[in-house]
Amino acid sequence: MPNNDAAPALTPEEISERAASAVGYSYVHPDTYLVGREKVREYARASQFTAPVHFDLEAARAAGHDDLVAPPMLVSVAGVVANRALFDDSVLGYGASQLMQADESMVYHQPVLAGHELTCHVHVDKHRRVGGFDMVTIRNEMYSQDSEHLVTFSTTLIGGSPDGDDAADFGDAAEQVVMHGVINA
Repeated sequence: MPNNDAAPALTPEEISERAASAVGYSYVHPDTYLVGREKVREYARASQFTAPVHFDLEAARAAGHDDLVAPPMLVSVAGVVANRALFDDSVLGYGASQLMQADESMVYHQPVLAGHELTCHVHVDKHRRVGGFDMVTIRNEMYSQDSEHLVTFSTTLIGGSPDGDDAADFGDAAEQVVMHGVINA
């Protein structure tokens, strides 16, 4: 549940200090994410995965799986939901809209299958400040309803304002990198 209390505005230095002090913070997200067959198929289609194990139950079983195999990035949906508390509860000092993803890595221990009910353990692992920007690394450990360790993924987020009067503006730079303000009618 989002924290809707009006918090006093923090200075860039206070935000950076809050982000740094979050290292070591961890929690288990209270809700689970149920991986459904149609979600596996939709995500596979949207991300252009064409292997039959993502669409055809018999093909998945013939390949040795109990159900459809989720495309690799599908777990990021559950991760985004689980990480939301870091922003809503001001753990990092940044709102989600004030950060840009710099890096992501995933290690699969076992395939994620339709029917898995994912539990996400969230950890703030690292903070560093580079050129006025905060870089925060968040690690998510996903487990099935049977406590099988399925996947570990880490995301590094960048936020902040650059050091020095002549430094480029983060917002201006982000607008050049991402599709900012694009609306398809």
